[in-house]
Amino acid sequence: MNIREFLMLMGVVTASATGQLLLRRGAASWITDHGIGGFIISFLKGPAPQALLLVLGAPLLYWKVLETLPLSQAYAVTALTGIVIQIGGRFLLKEKPSRRIIIGSLLCCAGIAIWGL
Repeated sequence: MNIREFLMLMGVVTASATGQLLLRRGAASWITDHGIGGFIISFLKGPAPQALLLVLGAPLLYWKVLETLPLSQAYAVTALTGIVIQIGGRFLLKEKPSRRIIIGSLLCCAGIAIWGL
C-alpha cells in the first residue's frame, strides 16, 4: 500500500466517522411531534445534510481506492471507522464507552496490527 492509497483510505474512515457523529449530534434537534413538515425542516436546519454528504460520499472514495488496492487490505483499514466513532463519541458527544466497547476497540486494533498494516 502506498501513501496515496493509505491517505485515501484514511479519508474514507474520516468522512464516514465524521458523518456518523454529525448525524448523532443532529438527531437530538430533530422535531418529530410536528408532523413530517416539521421533521424535514428541523432535519435540514441541522448538520444532517452535511453528514449525509460525508456518509454517502465515503463509498465513492472507497471505490476509487479499490481500483488499485486489494480488498483485504482496504477492509482492514476501514475497520478503524468504528474506533474513530468511539473516540469521537467520547470526546465530542461526551458519551462514556463501556468496558466491552473499549475491549472491542483494542481487539480491532490488534487485528489490524496482526493483519500487517
